[in-house]
Amino acid sequence: MRGRYLFLLALLSCCVSCMKDNKVSTTPQASITSFTIGAFDVKIPSITSDGRDTVIYARDNGTLYPMTVDQVHNRIFNADSIGYGSILTKVTSSVTGVGTITYKYADTPNEVYLWSYYDSIDFSRKLLFSVTSSDGSYTRVYELNVNVEKVFPDSLLWNGPDTTGFPVLTGIGSVIRNDSVFCFGTDTMGVRSVSSRSALGGVWNGAAAMTGLTDGWQGRVTVCDGRFYTVADGTLYGSADGINWSSVKTGIKSVVVSGSDYGELWAVTSDSMIVKTTDMTEWTRVQSMPAGFPDSAAVMFTYPLATNKNLSRSLLVGMSADTVYASVWSMLSGDTVWTKMDLPSNPDLRLPVTDGFSVIEYDNAFFCLGAGLGGFRQSNDNGVTWGLCERVLGTYSSLNRFMQLPSGLAGSDSGFTAVADSKGYIWIMSDDGRVWHGAVGRLRK
Repeated sequence: MRGRYLFLLALLSCCVSCMKDNKVSTTPQASITSFTIGAFDVKIPSITSDGRDTVIYARDNGTLYPMTVDQVHNRIFNADSIGYGSILTKVTSSVTGVGTITYKYADTPNEVYLWSYYDSIDFSRKLLFSVTSSDGSYTRVYELNVNVEKVFPDSLLWNGPDTTGFPVLTGIGSVIRNDSVFCFGTDTMGVRSVSSRSALGGVWNGAAAMTGLTDGWQGRVTVCDGRFYTVADGTLYGSADGINWSSVKTGIKSVVVSGSDYGELWAVTSDSMIVKTTDMTEWTRVQSMPAGFPDSAAVMFTYPLATNKNLSRSLLVGMSADTVYASVWSMLSGDTVWTKMDLPSNPDLRLPVTDGFSVIEYDNAFFCLGAGLGGFRQSNDNGVTWGLCERVLGTYSSLNRFMQLPSGLAGSDSGFTAVADSKGYIWIMSDDGRVWHGAVGRLRK
């Protein structure tokens, strides 16, 4: 029996010793080392096949939006904003740190919660996360901000109208050169004038008189290899600054406006021959002007094929005075003539003739704007169809219906011109002296 008591006493002594050896250690350190939000719902604006507004719900994962823990300034935030429409009112989180973690909402500072992985937290409110060292000597407070896009990414937001330094110009047209916007037209005194400003900043420089042009100026200007070109009274003129012009070649009836500076100029001669040049000296006669080819305004774009980057397509959109709809022409690299595209069977997908039209390439599509078109006309199929963005037509729900004119221009009788710059902005200049510039949020650079 005595041996048994001795055994129990020895066992008890061992347990006490173990308890002393495994005493919980404490530390004055306290920090959050990583933070991740959980999955959440997203409410996406959409439109039904009959044109009615609707909402689509989807699920997104917070791990796709890494949170930065700034130990210097005690901040936790996501550098890449979470998408518009995200619902963050009841979302779990994963937090790693040293110490005991609690949190509270900035607008109810007296209500403190011990953090748990299972907590549904309202991340739409400003939060303060605290971590206290195990010895209770130190508490560190982090300000947490979950950044969410405030605007639907396809929305086109406009700035303006701006009137500072911008003149009233009738017959207004515009081009982009080296990220500067140039507008040409006739001022209130009947003087052919140009106004410009950098698309990257600055102000409009008023109106400068264009010199060196004869009568019969057509008003359309293009850029080729960094120089401006236009036609007046059957002569092609060139200019380095848009102000001082000199004769380049006679016998030119009209010039095709390039959507961008491709280093090649296209024109129509007085004997109705389509020609092109890269140096204004050697001219290639491409073909006789076919029936229906634009005899007034025309805009051309050249771009690589999506299926073969070694080949390119040239797309030409133009207006003829005696037609109801614009004509669209196409030429692939290696082709020797322009091919006219057939009009869509649906009249709503045709591009009506309008005065002072502009065509821009934006967001991997083409958009045509002009007085009387009712808004942006979008083409996703290389100019075959042109649907009005604010209307859904059958299977054409892929049109960005959020591409809308500035409120001050929608429904107005003002003529206007438009260009797109390299920073994702669209510029609209009206003939009554107003300017807007705007961008789709996800395209701003």
